[in-house]
Amino acid sequence: MDGLEKKEKEAELLKVIRGSIPDARSTVQELEQVFKDNVYSLRVEAGDDAFLTLSQNIRDLQYLMNFIGELREGIGFFDAIDLPNDPVTHQDSGVRLFREMNSALETKDWIMLADLIEYELAPLLMKEDEWFSILDTKLAECAA
Repeated sequence: MDGLEKKEKEAELLKVIRGSIPDARSTVQELEQVFKDNVYSLRVEAGDDAFLTLSQNIRDLQYLMNFIGELREGIGFFDAIDLPNDPVTHQDSGVRLFREMNSALETKDWIMLADLIEYELAPLLMKEDEWFSILDTKLAECAA
């Protein structure tokens, strides 16, 4: 692959990545809100409806995690982008939190699960949204 062809491919990849960031930020913000909405249901009702909603939100969170992994792989093609680690994958903080949430689900400890969502997951998602914003700024600098 010659230099011009490589630059064209990088420009196309950069365009695709930048185009995905607004949707990713919107998804993170929506997830943060729906998980917060689940907190009340878990603390008060903990019924089947709350569990079904939470299960869907967890699946959506998994899709987001897969997207972040693919995004990081795509960003890896650009040497000039120096980004801090995203909050979810940094030092496996997301993995640790997801294990704790899974444990609370398995033991049906709805109060613990609600606390994990309110005090750890929601703030982590807010930090992830900030990370996407920083990423977008860095990518805009690369595109310029």
